[in-house]
Amino acid sequence: MCSKRTFPLISGFLSLDLVNTEVISHGRRHELLVHEQDLLDWLHTMHEQNPSLDRDILNISEDEATEILPHIHEFRFTLRENFERIADGNSVNNNWILNLEKNIENAPYVYQFESGELREVPKGSKLNKILSLLSLDALRLITDGKLHKIKRCSNPDCVLLFIDLTGRRKWCSMKICGNRKKVARFQHKNNKKT
Repeated sequence: MCSKRTFPLISGFLSLDLVNTEVISHGRRHELLVHEQDLLDWLHTMHEQNPSLDRDILNISEDEATEILPHIHEFRFTLRENFERIADGNSVNNNWILNLEKNIENAPYVYQFESGELREVPKGSKLNKILSLLSLDALRLITDGKLHKIKRCSNPDCVLLFIDLTGRRKWCSMKICGNRKKVARFQHKNNKKT
C-alpha cells in the first residue's frame, strides 16, 4: 500500500495551499498532484485541516479524480499567476474576481447546522464544489485584506507563497527554507574561518 502524500501546509488557506502543491526540489519544479490518488490525498489533508469542508468532496472515485485533476491544475495556474502578481505589488485583477464569482455561481452555497456550527456547503458537481470552495477562500483573502500580505519566499529557489501578517517573515517556513539558509550561512562562515 502506498503511503499518503504530504503537502507543505504553510498558509492555513485552502487556495494558497493548493498553489503550494508545486515545489522546487533539487533545482527543479515538482508537481505534487501528479496522480488521481495525490488529489484524493490533498482533499483529505485539506479536510483534516478544516473539518467544516464539505465531506462529499472526499467521496471522489478515481475516474472522477481523473476528470477533475486537469481542471484543478488549470485553476491552480490561474491562482498562482494572480497571487504572484499581488505579491509583486500589483492590484487585484477584476476579471479574476469575476471568474472566482462564476465558480461560486456554478456551486452556490447552502447552510447546514452540524455539531453546533453553521457550515456553508456548496451544491453542484464535485468539480464545481471544489472550485467553489477554493474560489470562496481566495475571495475571503481579498475581503479580509490578507491577500495584500502575500509574499514569495526569500529563497530564490523556492516557489512557495505565504501570508505575512507580521511584516517580518522572510521564509515560506523555517522547516523548509529558513533552516536551510541558516545552515548554509553557518557553513559559509566556518569555511571562511578555516
